[in-house]
Amino acid sequence: MNSAEKISSSLYKWIAGNRGLKRTLAMELQENIELIRLYVETESGYLKLIPQLKDSAFRHALTEGFNFNALKRSKIGSESTRGVKQLERYHGWDTQRMFENIYAKISVIKAAINIKDNKKPLRLGVRLLNIFKLLVMLSNHIGQK
Repeated sequence: MNSAEKISSSLYKWIAGNRGLKRTLAMELQENIELIRLYVETESGYLKLIPQLKDSAFRHALTEGFNFNALKRSKIGSESTRGVKQLERYHGWDTQRMFENIYAKISVIKAAINIKDNKKPLRLGVRLLNIFKLLVMLSNHIGQK
């Protein structure tokens, strides 16, 4: 959690120095981190939180043909994953691929809350925490100098 606060602060500084789609995307990223952090800190129900996850800036940027690598041209490395074993598989991914991956997961989890006749548990809380880790990693990646 403390790490998320530091990363959020780093991202805020990055946001302040940018305009247009870059700024809008980074703000949406930060808002999603803060929303999920509320769930994690309060251990509250995720069913009301998940529909509030935002993806409009991402979708708008996609329709505009925005190059997400313009946010950060380097590849994701150990500085971004900060020793979290689960995230090491993303080393070498570019910013575009990471954004697309995360927002695909957000889209799926938003649809999954309406699935009621599943035979296996969807583990939405676990999925939400995984999205949180990816958002923090991406935020850390973008906010690095």
